[in-house]
Amino acid sequence: MKKIGIIFPGQGSQKVGMGKRLYETFDYVKSLYKKADEVLGFNITELCFNGPEDELRKTYNTQPALLLTSYAIWSVLKEKIDIKPTFVAGHSLGEWSALLVSGFFTFEDALMLTRKRGLFMEEACPKGKGGMVALIGPIMEKVLPVLKEISHDDYICVPANLNAHDQVVLSGDINALKEAVEKLKGVGYKKAVFLNVSGPFHSPLMKAAADRLNDELNKVPVGELNIPVVSNVDAEPTYEKEKVKDKLYRQMFSPVLWEDSVKRMVKEGVEIFLEVGPQKVLTNLIKKIAPDVLCISVEELEDIESIRGNIP
Repeated sequence: MKKIGIIFPGQGSQKVGMGKRLYETFDYVKSLYKKADEVLGFNITELCFNGPEDELRKTYNTQPALLLTSYAIWSVLKEKIDIKPTFVAGHSLGEWSALLVSGFFTFEDALMLTRKRGLFMEEACPKGKGGMVALIGPIMEKVLPVLKEISHDDYICVPANLNAHDQVVLSGDINALKEAVEKLKGVGYKKAVFLNVSGPFHSPLMKAAADRLNDELNKVPVGELNIPVVSNVDAEPTYEKEKVKDKLYRQMFSPVLWEDSVKRMVKEGVEIFLEVGPQKVLTNLIKKIAPDVLCISVEELEDIESIRGNIP
């Protein structure tokens, strides 16, 4: 049997209408959305299916909405195909979906914690002070010395998402980011794109949010990891539940080592990746990171039906 890695997307993959067709098709999916409405105390089902988009894009809404959608898709996938993943992983928020699937969190706790995680992230940095910028075609030996030279105290500019060899996202104080982009123009990257996000995620400016999240994490019971989870902070498979909370804490202010995570799973023998969630962000990244490995985006029932022949 081929080794399979299940991967879950993070913030930025959300879209209005996600999960709606599965909701309309399967009663057990409908029950997940109903439970989510009850747990969160508002109609997240309506937000997922009908927006408005600007509300769905708010971090404290996006995070539970994307976790809910990914878990709903996973539920249908598991019902239709008896998949036994070798590893699960997720990009930033997606790691929470991976932990839910692995059995570490209950569905209810994962929803509430991702809602709080989003709130804490929104509140950690004054609006407009922090941000993120993607560098396309970065030359890291040029980038890193400039970041080190610029950053001090709260005037921070650091690598946040190491997504692939040709895509790195920086995070920090918005003025520090602008200074870095200007200093590196023509020598450190091909293109710089400022992202439409509400804060400097995965930077030291998220430390206060991480401390608040840690308090909440320590209040919930957790289960054993039924599937090893490859962590964002060290790109290592986690087998013991005792290590997970610390990794989730550090994930908030540490870079997402996505390229290394994918390479680690490939090194461990993964031959097929299934991206479970809306859009194809991670599928497109894996085509760059490990072009010889099959990666399939799974969002709708048609996707699930089409992969039967690819999962021996």
